[in-house]
Amino acid sequence: MSRDLYDKIKEYNGAVKARFCMPAHSGQAFLDGIYSSAAFDWTEVQGLDNLLYSDGVIASCEKRLAKRYGYDNALMLTNGSTCGMQISMAAAKSRQGVAIAIGDMHKSFYASARILGVKIRCCKDLQECEELSRQTKISCVFVTSPNYFGKLIPLKDIKEFAVKVGALLIVDEAHSAHFPYSRLLPDNASKYADIALVSMHKTLPVYGGGALVLTNGSNIYQECRILRADIHTTSPSYLVMASMDYADDYMANHGEKEYAKVKLAIDKFKANLKVGKVEETDDFSRLVVKIDGVDCNKVSDRLAEQGVFAEMAYGDMLVFIVTPFNCDKLDLLANELANVSLEKLDSDIDVDLGMQNVEKSGDVVLLAPDEAIGKVCAVDVGIYPPGVPVIKKGDVINSKAVDFIKKYSSRLFGLACGMVAVIK
Repeated sequence: MSRDLYDKIKEYNGAVKARFCMPAHSGQAFLDGIYSSAAFDWTEVQGLDNLLYSDGVIASCEKRLAKRYGYDNALMLTNGSTCGMQISMAAAKSRQGVAIAIGDMHKSFYASARILGVKIRCCKDLQECEELSRQTKISCVFVTSPNYFGKLIPLKDIKEFAVKVGALLIVDEAHSAHFPYSRLLPDNASKYADIALVSMHKTLPVYGGGALVLTNGSNIYQECRILRADIHTTSPSYLVMASMDYADDYMANHGEKEYAKVKLAIDKFKANLKVGKVEETDDFSRLVVKIDGVDCNKVSDRLAEQGVFAEMAYGDMLVFIVTPFNCDKLDLLANELANVSLEKLDSDIDVDLGMQNVEKSGDVVLLAPDEAIGKVCAVDVGIYPPGVPVIKKGDVINSKAVDFIKKYSSRLFGLACGMVAVIK
């Protein structure tokens, strides 16, 4: 076994007499079950290393994770991949040119660019990128692979384009954390990415917030390491880091067997499913069930009332993250789906809202959706998950946008208590 950080914390827990440091619970499992792991929730005391300037057990853990994922170096995060996106965007800012995105990106891409003042352009494909490269200098190329629906983007041609124009390739592969642990799963982006973002907590037994910035090349690693020290919280969660360390060791030893079990369970689920059909994905463990013409947001609500929780509902599709730790519940899921009431989907969630984007600055005010028609949106707005903006900053809000906001208000990011931020 190789669990440097986890084992060092266990050693400390066995020897500690008193903790007069933060966190204030002092490692005591008291009051309720929520504190059952409190003993692993440490801070930067002597011997436990410092995430932001690691040279001990955390550094050893990072080296092992880098090797596991096929990258030169790894930086652990306890703020999630959003922190990694901020680090990546800060690296983009240090280079001359425009940062471009190919395809859909998470809201953190747009937010990080706004906060850091990075010029971005969005392209639908490589042909559009080629045309743009003849007009302006491109500093970084951002892509998402895999996406929320388990689909991968072919990265070889994108990497060749990035090399040709002298740009970094930054891959948001947040949903690929489990890939290195089974030959049944796809390859990750390590052959192509200069920087990659991985959310270990999404598909591995890791506490929320556990993520990685993975890098190829010593210079970009040093740059990202400095940026992490500036951007990451100075109070990283040792509980989260210990779970990252433990999960890596467990999956390295059991991943092949565990994901063979997952595949068998999913194959059985497909044979037993009586409602909808399972969509083809590049990652078989990302289970996407499409129920044609049915409002799956309401199906998700009905499942939740029965104690069964989906990762995401999107239009007439349901998304389930299947792991070795829940695949034994797929029979239950199939039965619940067979018994749930189905309601017609009254509109396509991917409808083009037909908005015009303009450049405008000024004071920001909050308005009720109906009052925002004709105003310029001051933020990105979209459904979470998957976290891709549907209304972007600078879009002139029209009646279709207002209808969208009203229909999905309980699932939207970018609103403030149901109000829309617009430029006065």
